[in-house]
Amino acid sequence: MDDSSTVGAPAFVAEPVSPHVTRIRGPYDAHMYLVTGDERALLIDTGYGVGDLAAFVASLTDLPLTVVLTHGHVDHAFGASQFPDVRMHPADLPVLAEHRLKSRQVHADAAATHGHPVFLAPEVDPSRIAPLQTGERLELGGLSVAVLAAPGHTPGSVALLVEEERLLITGDAANQFTFLFLPESSTVTDYLAALLDLNASTTGAYDRVLISHGAGEIAPTVLEDLLALGRRVLAGTDDGVPFHFEDVDARIARAVTPATDDGPPADDAPNLVYDPQRL
Repeated sequence: MDDSSTVGAPAFVAEPVSPHVTRIRGPYDAHMYLVTGDERALLIDTGYGVGDLAAFVASLTDLPLTVVLTHGHVDHAFGASQFPDVRMHPADLPVLAEHRLKSRQVHADAAATHGHPVFLAPEVDPSRIAPLQTGERLELGGLSVAVLAAPGHTPGSVALLVEEERLLITGDAANQFTFLFLPESSTVTDYLAALLDLNASTTGAYDRVLISHGAGEIAPTVLEDLLALGRRVLAGTDDGVPFHFEDVDARIARAVTPATDDGPPADDAPNLVYDPQRL
């Protein structure tokens, strides 16, 4: 399947993950997830807003649709303007506002580099995003999705537990290159406290963990692995590999090969990237 409703638009690809969950691979290594119940559908994240995501989702389901944003970063939230029912944790509204400039640059680059007309979603209006609270359960008809607090990467990051499918979707809150060095990120100490709570509340509730980049799935032990790695960071026994990103110097907790300056390495095991001044 592709988003052929817009000539020349970047392709979306649908991949079945489980009977009721579909991964949507979007442009620039941004993955979204469509969860379909008997009565409603839930779209988790909306990518960069490059390509007609709404048309593509409509080709997959005609159920009433709610969109949940795991957090407010440019690669997760900026196709949201295409949908009428969008929710996000209010703590990430300032993050969303900060990323509007990044979104404009991404859209300008997309328009310039594709060499043909490209569908670009309208700019996100934060006032149209309804609040999402942790502890909620979204009922889709025969399928329940629990909203779980997962702060650290951003203040309002959430994870989603698709209960009947035993799937945990973590966005960028716990993955193969978990960013904790951004201005909006927490300290490593606070992240570990939140991760401990998330792990305790979900123990035994899932068999697989889905993420938003790379392979799209990570070891189901990711929360425990990151807790152990974070404790090594606090103890000063991690690998502490230098990492540079957008004029910020950080450290990679677990050495990977190769470690590059321009993005995650091809190692899909859990990892932390942190600011050594904010432990």
